[in-house]
Amino acid sequence: MATNNEILIIGPPGSGKTTFAAQLYGRLIGKKGKLQQDFSPENIDGIKSAFYRLADGLETEPTSSTDNLEVKIPVIYEGQKFVLHCKDYGGEQVRDLVALMEYDETWIDRAKTNDRWILFIRPSEIEHRFDLSKKGYAIKDQKETKALSSSTSDQSRFIELLQVLLHARGTGMKSPIDTPRLLIALTCWDELSTNLKPEEILQQKMPLFAHFIAANWLSGAFMVVGVSAQEFPLQTDEARDKYLDEMPQNFGYLVLDDNPREKDLTRLIEKVLSL
Repeated sequence: MATNNEILIIGPPGSGKTTFAAQLYGRLIGKKGKLQQDFSPENIDGIKSAFYRLADGLETEPTSSTDNLEVKIPVIYEGQKFVLHCKDYGGEQVRDLVALMEYDETWIDRAKTNDRWILFIRPSEIEHRFDLSKKGYAIKDQKETKALSSSTSDQSRFIELLQVLLHARGTGMKSPIDTPRLLIALTCWDELSTNLKPEEILQQKMPLFAHFIAANWLSGAFMVVGVSAQEFPLQTDEARDKYLDEMPQNFGYLVLDDNPREKDLTRLIEKVLSL
């Protein structure tokens, strides 16, 4: 069965979806990347606020938990024209998919109609669980014991999230998954200060999740990349002035196999389209 080019970006609160969408739009209208805007979209309400906040040297604000916005951007990629659907929604909706283990018609439609998924994970915020094999129970802090018994690990929640979406799509897991194609975007890469590759960071931070992906997706149907859509925090006057002086579209980068500091953020879309 042919795989369509519809793309669903998935991510919990604070994972950087909105910032990336705003920076991607800036690259598209600048027409300097692998993907270029064909003509102006009719409505950019879903990313307008974030786009203008970055232009003012301000960090983006989280999308409201009740919002389900969509921006359709006509783009050109390798001489072919298609519409890039940027769907923006409150990250709390993703969190609730796992917490409640239920989904509505909106999420069924998203899971079924998009054959390419980009999963945003912020590795700097992945909670490290206590490993008895490395430390031994005698030195385990009692507060950590209580927290461990009352909550699910971050990587387990991401596994459950994909399982929920696959169930909504009607995709079984008895054989390796070819579709949806999956791109795992490790966001806010600048927070890590590392020379490791994205695959190595995923394995280091989320070994159980990494094993789940490798065991259930065909080897050519998933990919891991690093993303720093903003490049640095906008928490000081100096940082904000730098954004104002040099413009947001000149900041941000990807960590790819062929370029560890790729400035063309549109290549994230190129990569998921290449799967």
